[in-house]
Amino acid sequence: MNNTLPWYRRAHRWMQCNLSELDPRDCDIEQWRQYWRDNQIQGTIINAAGTIGYYPTSNPYQYLAKSLDGKDFFKAFSDAAREEGLVIIARMDSNQATGELLRDKPEWFSRDIDGNPIKAADNRYFTCVNTGYYTQQLAGMIREIIQRYHPDGMADNSWAGQGGLICYCDTCRRKFRADTGMELPVKVDFSDHAYRVWLDWNRRRRTELYHWFNSLSKQYGGEDCVYLAMLHPDAYNKSAVDMAMDYTEYAADGKAVMIDGQIRMSATGFDANTLQGLSMHEIFGDDALVIESVATYHMVPSFMRKAANVKGETDSWMRAGMVAGISPSCHFIGGVQEDRRAFRNGADMYRWHISNEQYLYDRHPVANVALIRNFKNTYYYGMDQCQSRTIAPMEGMISALKRGRIPFRPLDIRQLKGAGSSLKAIILPDIAVMTDEQLDDVIQFVKGGGSIVYSGATGMLDAWGYPRKHFPLDELFGLERQERAPIEASPSVNPIYAGVANYAHHTYLRIHAPEHPIFRGFEDTQIIEFGGDLYHVSSSRLKSLATLVPPFPVYPPETAFIPDGKHDSDDGCIFAGDTGYGGRVVYLAADIDRRSGLTCSVDQGNLLKNAIRWVLNGQEPFTVEGPGELSCVLYRQEAQRRFVLQLLNHSGLGKWPGSVEEYYTVGPEAVALRSSVPARRIELRNLGIEVPSVFDGNTIRFEIPSIYDQELVVIEE
Repeated sequence: MNNTLPWYRRAHRWMQCNLSELDPRDCDIEQWRQYWRDNQIQGTIINAAGTIGYYPTSNPYQYLAKSLDGKDFFKAFSDAAREEGLVIIARMDSNQATGELLRDKPEWFSRDIDGNPIKAADNRYFTCVNTGYYTQQLAGMIREIIQRYHPDGMADNSWAGQGGLICYCDTCRRKFRADTGMELPVKVDFSDHAYRVWLDWNRRRRTELYHWFNSLSKQYGGEDCVYLAMLHPDAYNKSAVDMAMDYTEYAADGKAVMIDGQIRMSATGFDANTLQGLSMHEIFGDDALVIESVATYHMVPSFMRKAANVKGETDSWMRAGMVAGISPSCHFIGGVQEDRRAFRNGADMYRWHISNEQYLYDRHPVANVALIRNFKNTYYYGMDQCQSRTIAPMEGMISALKRGRIPFRPLDIRQLKGAGSSLKAIILPDIAVMTDEQLDDVIQFVKGGGSIVYSGATGMLDAWGYPRKHFPLDELFGLERQERAPIEASPSVNPIYAGVANYAHHTYLRIHAPEHPIFRGFEDTQIIEFGGDLYHVSSSRLKSLATLVPPFPVYPPETAFIPDGKHDSDDGCIFAGDTGYGGRVVYLAADIDRRSGLTCSVDQGNLLKNAIRWVLNGQEPFTVEGPGELSCVLYRQEAQRRFVLQLLNHSGLGKWPGSVEEYYTVGPEAVALRSSVPARRIELRNLGIEVPSVFDGNTIRFEIPSIYDQELVVIEE
C-alpha cells in the first residue's frame, strides 16, 4: 500500500464489526486481527460514541456500553487495527439519546404536533437536527474523539436525524418561521404549499449538516480527516428522499462516502448495487472512495442479525458493487459470531479484489447514454405514490438497458449541461418535475445533435411540482396533448391481483409500423400487451408507431375477444422520428416504462431496449452478443492505455432475495469494441487466458468462451 497517498486513495478493502454493548466484555480482538490478515483488510470502522459509547468520555451526557466497566474498548480495538496497518474510522450513531438526557435537555429533542417527545425505542428518543444536540453535543464528541485518538476519519450512521417526520419542537417552529415566513405544516399534505416548502427547508438543513460535520472533522483532524456520513445507497429512492438527502449538494466534500446498501429486492435484483455504485461516482467523482456496508447476516424476509447470509447472496451483491467501483466491505453485527459461516461471506470477493485491484481504480466509465434522474421529481411528483410514479419507470428503463447490454451513466439532471458533449442519447423516464433551466438544458442537448427517449409527464411540472402553462418539449417535437397535468398512475400492484373480472387495464398496443426497428422481434404479432396508462397525444411531426387497443373483457374466457370496431383507436402510444437537429426522438405516451418496471414484462422490456438502440443509431461503444443475462460495464484506464470490460453473469440468480446458491455458466459471448487502434493483448482474468482479436479499422472483435459468475477483460493497446 502506497502510504504517501491519502488514506481514501489507498485503502480499498474494508470491514466493520458493529459492536454490541456486551463486546467490551466478550469480544476477542485477536480473532478480528486474524480476519484482517486473512483478507488483507486495509481499513476498518470502529464504534466510538453517539447512541452508545465505547470509551471513558468526559462528556456527562454520553451513554456508555453496559459492559464497558471503565475500559477503553475503542482504544483497544483501534490500537490492534493500527498495529496491523489499517486505516481507522471512528463511528458514531447520532439521532437518538436516552430519557435521562431528555430530562436534563428537553429542548434538544424532536416533538410531535402536541409537543410530546418522539420515542425511538426503550428509553430512547429522537433528537432534533436544529438544536444544540447537534451543534454542541455531537460537535463536542467529534472534537474529543479526534483529539484523543487521532482516527483517520469519522463516520456516522444516523447523522441526518429522523428525516421525513415533521418536528414541532420550539426551535423548529421558530426557525421555520424566520426562514420562510410561514408556520410549520400540520401534516404531510402536498396540497398545502407550506409542506412543499418544509420539504425543501428540511433538505437544506441536511446539506448544511453534511458540510458542517465535514468541516469539524477537518478542523480537528486535518484536511484528510474526512467525515463519512452514512448515505442511503439510492439518492432517488423514496427512503433517501424521506431522509431529505440530496447527494448532488454533497459533492464538494466527496473524497470518500459510505453507503448502507445491504439488500436487493426482487424487482431490481443485483443490478441495484451496480446502479448505486455508478451513481455515487457520477456525483462524487471517479476517484472518490465508495465503501458499502455489505451484510454478512441474513436480511430477508426479516433481519436475522446473528444468522449467516447465504454465501452466494453476499458474494453476488459485492460483485455487483465492485463492477461499479464500490470498494468491498463486509459488515458484521457484534464482535462474537456463533454462526461462523459469516466469515466465509465475502472472503472469495476479497481474494478476487486483491488479484484485480490494479484494474478497479483510476478509471472512468465509457458510456454515451445517460439515464436522467431528478431528486425533486421524487419529492413533488412521486409524493405518496413514489413507487409507481417515479421508481417504476426508472426500473423499467434500467431493465431495458441491461437487456440490451447497453452501458449508461446515471446522471442527475443538474449534471446534464456539464456532460452533454460526451453523450449521444439521454433517457428521461417520466421526469415530470424540472426547473426552466433544466428544461432548457434538455432542449439544448437535442439542438446540439443529441437523441432522446422520454415518457409520460416529462417536463409538465415546474420546480415546485405544479403544472406548467406550456410544455417546451411538446413544442420542440410538435406534440399536442389533451391533459394539462399528469394523470394518476395506476396502483403499483400486478393487475392480476385486482380481480380477473376487472378488465379496465386489459389493453394492448397495436403495431402500425411493423417495419420499424423498434418492433424488431415482434414480426409474428400485430399486438403487444400493455395494461397501463396513456396520455392523449397527437403529433404533426413525429410518426405514431402504435395505438391503443381499448379495454375488453378478460373473464369468462368466452368473452375475451376484441369486439368489432374496437380493434384500434386514435390514441397514439409510441411516437418516433428525427429531432430535426441530427438526432432521433422516441416519446412514450403510453407508460410502457412504468408497466415494465412493475410487471417485468419481457415484451415491454424488449420494446424499450429496441427504442434505446434505435435512437443510438449504432453508436454504442461496444456490443456483447450471446446467451445469458449479463450486466456489462466498460472502463478506460487512460494512463495504461487500456480498456477494462467487466461482465457479471446473473443467469439463474433471479430468485427471491436471500436464496442464491449456485451459478450457471453461459457463453460463448462475441464482443465488438469501438476503437481507433488494434488490441495488443486481451486477457480474460477469471478464465486466466488470453484470446485473439480481429481489428477492422474501427472495431476490435474477440470471443469470451464462457462466463461462470463474472469475467474481467483487460484490452491493452
